[in-house]
Amino acid sequence: MIRKTTLAIALGLCIVGGAHAQSNTAGAISGRADAGDTITVSNADRGFSRTITVGADGTYRLSQLPVGEYTVTRNDGSARKVRVSVGTASTVDFTESPAAQTLDGITVFGSGQINPIDVSSVESTTILTAEQIAKIPVARNTTDVALLAPGTVRGDAAFGNLASFGGASVAENQYFFNGFNITNTFQNLNFVQVPFEGIA
Repeated sequence: MIRKTTLAIALGLCIVGGAHAQSNTAGAISGRADAGDTITVSNADRGFSRTITVGADGTYRLSQLPVGEYTVTRNDGSARKVRVSVGTASTVDFTESPAAQTLDGITVFGSGQINPIDVSSVESTTILTAEQIAKIPVARNTTDVALLAPGTVRGDAAFGNLASFGGASVAENQYFFNGFNITNTFQNLNFVQVPFEGIA
């Protein structure tokens, strides 16, 4: 009986660890549309497509989506392009404001791939793509890139001048590289050095 209990606990920890790791490599798409509409999310490069029906409250959410560019299409043919980033939900709404329908017309032009604020989560996250990092004048190391996040300061020199997030100790940091944990678990300080060019 003890062996079965130990095996069950070990398997449970493996599943929890796998689920935690999976959340570090995927994102989500959520939004609003008319109840009963069907929303299709597709990525032609990967041959990926998933369809969901909008709930009675007019909301939808597709989670555990691999990072990348997606086309979100409603059953009436209207479509929008969006980028899914690690650990966040990109918002794509297909509802229109009643007040906007009374206007003669509005034309909006925009460029760039910056997603709107993820209002479905209370987490404070900063995601910078490899393209954005290449354009920002910052030293080519992960600590200096991390210091771009709001509420982040350089920690004490005794701890390697690592980034301190929200006033926390640098020993509380966890470092992930493309979803893989690279934290130095021996000292619980610092991380395994990786080539800066390997950031995807």
